[in-house]
Amino acid sequence: GMAVVSSETFTATSAPNQYAAVRAYNGSPCIEIYLKQSRRILKALSHSVCEKLTDAGVNTATPQGAFYIFPDFSEFRDKLARRDFHPASEMCERILAETGVAFLPGNEFGRPDSELTARLALVDFDGTKTLMNAQEHSLDKELPKQFVKDNCSRVIQATDKLCNWLTQ
Repeated sequence: GMAVVSSETFTATSAPNQYAAVRAYNGSPCIEIYLKQSRRILKALSHSVCEKLTDAGVNTATPQGAFYIFPDFSEFRDKLARRDFHPASEMCERILAETGVAFLPGNEFGRPDSELTARLALVDFDGTKTLMNAQEHSLDKELPKQFVKDNCSRVIQATDKLCNWLTQ
């Protein structure tokens, strides 16, 4: 049931497989609960990450359950320029080299490279285990912050590393 579905969803599955999976599971109670849990997990995680980034001074729009965010680092333009790099692509390369946190520069998504935006995917966690643990919390309620810390610790640690790197 749920474990099988999640293994196909939290990995990069090709579009035809995704359509086939949706068609196969369409309307079943299992998939409805799975989708609700997935949205709830990603909403809690994206809110935690966005809160940390915002507190560090990064302009970040909080999604309502997406698995990626699109922060804007332009508030750090002067500080980053002093570290001798300017475009977003260089920023992402430097962050990867110095923190181990990987994300894609905004110019990969049609934004100008001079703009310091990037896409950060919130997928570095065990989707199956997290879904199972989410079932212990009432579906009607938002997941507590501690749930995110316990189940998505790699994403939270990466966010902390990124914030520390930006504010050092």
